[in-house]
Amino acid sequence: MRFHRLSKSDLRQLRERLKSQGLELECRTGAVLEEDERRVLVVDGFVLFEHKGLLVPIAAEKVNAPLLSRYPAVYVDLGAVPHVLNGAAVMRPGIVRVEGSFSAGELVVVREVRASQAIAIGEALVPSEEIRSLAKGRVVSNVQRHGDRYHELGMRALELLRGTS
Repeated sequence: MRFHRLSKSDLRQLRERLKSQGLELECRTGAVLEEDERRVLVVDGFVLFEHKGLLVPIAAEKVNAPLLSRYPAVYVDLGAVPHVLNGAAVMRPGIVRVEGSFSAGELVVVREVRASQAIAIGEALVPSEEIRSLAKGRVVSNVQRHGDRYHELGMRALELLRGTS
């Protein structure tokens, strides 16, 4: 495991990278925690991970609520929650609501319907307009989920950052 703070130069570059993705953060503080092939960043208290060249907030309302609210969402029934948390794709029968519009390939937040908590970040397999017309099938592939290794590394990075302040 490797942890280091980001330099002012790194933070400037990161701010531009995030801005190009539509995520505008001040990038005043930042750190990186790497383990094997996984890399998480803590930027201004938000925890992000890399996916296909994009920086994406982890599914953790406690630290990332303002960022997660910027993404479209699918809400799943309580029966789907344990499956999604174990890494399964979101299937059409488990979806009770779609918020926002998205195309296939775009990232969406998977939320449980009762408390609207983010439980996963997924990649849409079909556009939002098509979901209502489907009766079955995979709709969102699971990219990152609450409690997975990215989540654990992100929480550890926050601890390390606070410990070195």
